[in-house]
Amino acid sequence: MKILKPLLLIFLLAGFMWGCETTDPLVDDVQVQLLTGNFDEALQIVDDAIAEDENNYIAHYYKGYVLSTQAESFEDPKERKEYYERARESYDRAKEIMNDLEEQPNEYQELEDTVTSFWADEFNAGVDILNDDSLNAATEDPNYTAVAHFENAAAVQPDSALTFQVMSSAYFNEEDIENAVSTYEKAMSMLEKPEPDDYEYMVGILLVNEDYDEAIEYAEEARSTYPDEEIFIQLLADAYLQAGNRDEAIELIEGLIAEDPENPQYRRVLGTQIYQLVNELNDEVSEHYDEIFEMRQEAREASGNEQEELEEKIEELDELIDRKQTDSDEMVEIAVREMKKVIELEPEDESAYSILGIIYQNRAASYFERRNNTDDNEASQEFDQMAREDLEESLVYYEKAAELDPDNPENWESLFQVYTILGMEEEAEEAMEKADM
Repeated sequence: MKILKPLLLIFLLAGFMWGCETTDPLVDDVQVQLLTGNFDEALQIVDDAIAEDENNYIAHYYKGYVLSTQAESFEDPKERKEYYERARESYDRAKEIMNDLEEQPNEYQELEDTVTSFWADEFNAGVDILNDDSLNAATEDPNYTAVAHFENAAAVQPDSALTFQVMSSAYFNEEDIENAVSTYEKAMSMLEKPEPDDYEYMVGILLVNEDYDEAIEYAEEARSTYPDEEIFIQLLADAYLQAGNRDEAIELIEGLIAEDPENPQYRRVLGTQIYQLVNELNDEVSEHYDEIFEMRQEAREASGNEQEELEEKIEELDELIDRKQTDSDEMVEIAVREMKKVIELEPEDESAYSILGIIYQNRAASYFERRNNTDDNEASQEFDQMAREDLEESLVYYEKAAELDPDNPENWESLFQVYTILGMEEEAEEAMEKADM
């Protein structure tokens, strides 16, 4: 499944100014210590002021600033988080005191700007690593280094959903899907109304993580929130199918088709989603055939109980293959039916013809595989005949797709493959030239 990663945005935030209007000498003393890098002395100044007056919001505010500045002095972003967390406590305490005053002081907005500035520094550092190829290549463990910057940003300003959205993308890049999921879930919980892209990404990574029930919940929520977005019907059907709820997926889209039978998009969704599952089943069948081949090799050299066990396993796999092939055949018929209806409703839809060509060509490949894995000569001939009939059927749709879009090389490549298998040499050579192969 294609996963849509969140857009990485770089906020270019102008540095805040130390334009505090207060004449409190504490401010000057702290600035002097910071200019010389004496963080301990700067902290001692603000701690003494707080000990003298717990409600000194300026002291709490500047303690947060000192700790944030100290955090940035560490080259390794992983060493900064503790300082940002302590800074956050001081910022929150300063805001709490200022909110209790009859009139909100000017320092309140300065504090907000200060926090946003430190957040932007860390956020942008993480985004730069993800976006800049040269910086990414020069950074050791770039994705997790970016995550460290995002965690710092979240520590200093924990109410930014954007931080967690992009952090999820960094985890996804690292194929750390569980953290990608949990991080984006946190982002979703912070959004008043998630955008369609948020839902699409969330459902996508949940499907990758095989969290089908949760994917269904998010897809249903998205469909309710954005009823005109057809992608969520497709994602919901995909979630049902991957969860093994084939009947529910079909029932869902067939219900929509019943309400709007002339809507080709619903039928396209049903046809393509069903066929995705067919491809998965066919891949599983191919793997089982490989397993059987290896077991038969082992059985030739085995004897006694070991040989009997291998033969039993081969028989079980044969039965499993039969069941999966039966399911696959049934679903192919559904996919063909719906895509033919799409063509009926939209006779100039080149992609629908191409999809039908793919369906028939792939079913032919499945029949060839069955032919190659049976010892029954009569069955082998039947499979071969069915495969060739499907290939001839695929030609009908590929040729129509090429007629509608002669500049699409993929249609000619597909035709070249089928012509070649069917021994149509002249047609294959012409298709090859048009595909610019």
